[in-house]
Amino acid sequence: MGATGATGAIGWLLLSLLIINSIWTSSASSVAGSFSFDSTAKAVRPHARNLRNAGSGAGARSICLDTCNKARNGVCEEGRPGKAAIKAVQLMAYCDLGTDCEDCGPWSTTASNVTWQDPKVIGPVRFLKVRDFQVRVRNATVHPGIRFAFAYTDPQHDFDVSYHMENTGILEAGISTIVYQLLSKRCLREDGTRALVVDVGANFGWFAVMAARIGCRVIAFEPVPLFRSFLEYNIHLNDLSNLIEVRPLVVSHETGKMLKMVVPARGIWGTAGIEGLNIDTSIQSDHSSIEVPSVRLEDEIKSDVLLLKVDVEGWEWSVMEGAAGLLEKYQVDNIIMEYSPGVPERHFKFDQMMAHPVMLTNLISKYGYRIGHIGDAAKHFSVGWDAPLTPLKEVSLDNLKYDIEDVKLWKDGKLACPTPPMLINFANWALCGGVPEGLNPRSFRSEVSHNTNIWAAKTGSATAGLMPLRGQSGILDPSDSPDKYFQTNGEGLGMGSRSCVGLDPKVQVKHRCRCINPEVCGAEEEAVLRAVADGLMPQNYVLK
Repeated sequence: MGATGATGAIGWLLLSLLIINSIWTSSASSVAGSFSFDSTAKAVRPHARNLRNAGSGAGARSICLDTCNKARNGVCEEGRPGKAAIKAVQLMAYCDLGTDCEDCGPWSTTASNVTWQDPKVIGPVRFLKVRDFQVRVRNATVHPGIRFAFAYTDPQHDFDVSYHMENTGILEAGISTIVYQLLSKRCLREDGTRALVVDVGANFGWFAVMAARIGCRVIAFEPVPLFRSFLEYNIHLNDLSNLIEVRPLVVSHETGKMLKMVVPARGIWGTAGIEGLNIDTSIQSDHSSIEVPSVRLEDEIKSDVLLLKVDVEGWEWSVMEGAAGLLEKYQVDNIIMEYSPGVPERHFKFDQMMAHPVMLTNLISKYGYRIGHIGDAAKHFSVGWDAPLTPLKEVSLDNLKYDIEDVKLWKDGKLACPTPPMLINFANWALCGGVPEGLNPRSFRSEVSHNTNIWAAKTGSATAGLMPLRGQSGILDPSDSPDKYFQTNGEGLGMGSRSCVGLDPKVQVKHRCRCINPEVCGAEEEAVLRAVADGLMPQNYVLK
């Protein structure tokens, strides 16, 4: 979602102030191992009820070991404030929590099981350090009522999560705002039980920790040991082990299978996935492979779910196929999902290509959801934690029938083929097909580059009214007549949601953008309009 106008400016001003305020502070008089946010003490109170017994110190115990190889050097190396007064945006962790006691002071935790108390057991920080990965820690730039610290690595190795944490202290501000508003005041139920959040592809644990800080119970699936070490450290750093359960499994449509996951050592770490299908091969990096057992959500989750978050690099279709029993038998109020049709398209996996729009079609027609398109770039923009959410374009069955038809045409070699004869001599039209230009402009896929993000809200649920919708997805509206060619979405976006203004005039027309330089593309535009008028533009087909 994009922040617009005065509301957007105010929202980003608030987030900027939070970034400025997210500086570590501690003093010799503060409790060793705790974070001090004196300036926001009052702001924490709105979530006090939700956070009851959630890392609040109930049943806390102290762990004081000096088993780290950097212990007793006069510097606290656990990634938390120590005895000496400090003021810094970032800390480095070289020791597991509670293992540098002489320098940091005792570590207070409510965790019932801290495995690395046994020096023979490798804790999460030690696991990362022996593999030469940095562990950096800073305060997250979140609503002051849910403050938490968050660990990440050197952004020169991880261009995604760690880059954003290093520079802004927040991940996916737009989606984080949606999650905050969905969960706020809903995690702790009137009967005292906690609502459940299921995080499939938890990565370093941003959304799992956020949900637990708001007060929800979380089941987090993360099969990659590298990511899971950051996740486990973040859980213990914020004393949330009593709310977050980590399961080291791949979620799939089949159970009991050993699936191969490929993890890049450098680049966008989050593109790790099944068979490495979404790894950016243009970034030179070593890769590691692991075999992980698979499970189905319908076997793992046997209760209502307030939020199901799925981010698994093109494997979302498989996760949702394995969630059929969960969706049929229990109430899953919200699903926030990365949607990645570009992953199977890279490898011409037509069954998986078809599974993507079929998954969304089933959510709407079979399970009763309405779907809003958050977008890819827009996931980073927020209008403010408590501000009204920006309306989303709806992904409808009228869009998705074109997505399904396009996959059929592509498989048969008929996507955007044949090229109209009046266009064959233009360089961009010499070959038919091509994505996104060759897709039907009424499809949802037409406004997706490689991947994007969606929010599905269950009709009739308590949170259904929180998702604001406006209009339908598509570069053309599904109701537009067959003689329409140029984009009508009102946002100036061509195929693949590429900005018409920013496109080179050489490719504007094929992206369904008006030509702004007649000397370059004027003749092409005239030829396109003749082809459309004569009914010769194959990708302009209209379904009933």
